[in-house]
Amino acid sequence: MTLASAQRCPSALPRGTGPSWAGGRVLSASVAGFSTQAVRLDRTLAEVAGHYASPASRQPDRRRERFDTLASQWRDETRFLSSTTDIAMHPAYQGIIGMGADALPYILEDLRTNSGHWFWALKAISNDDPVPPRDRGNIRRMTDAWLRWGEAKGLFHP
Repeated sequence: MTLASAQRCPSALPRGTGPSWAGGRVLSASVAGFSTQAVRLDRTLAEVAGHYASPASRQPDRRRERFDTLASQWRDETRFLSSTTDIAMHPAYQGIIGMGADALPYILEDLRTNSGHWFWALKAISNDDPVPPRDRGNIRRMTDAWLRWGEAKGLFHP
């Protein structure tokens, strides 16, 4: 009998065998007849099973976390800069560019809600520029052009 099955139905074990329980926890693996390694393996398997059993929407999005961390750092450290080049060359901004296409939905979402100097990153990652020459320099029109581009490419998260 495995540790997992013993946990599910400890009464199925012969008297005196199996894990010793106290509030649902194994008291002593060796006393219970299971090795420490078996207990550790069982816990790991339970964590893996729990991970795959939970919906994707509940699992942390590491890309989102990375983007949010870098974007926050970038904003904090470039808040008082006026040079577009200095703003775009900041290591956190470059880290976002380094995320590649994975960053596009997050950048577009941030552009929609916070505005910001995302045009350099969008162009660098997408190798595209939907802003007509007559609108260059007009932040509102540039933002609108990129948001339309993102919608057309299906890059917005539902």
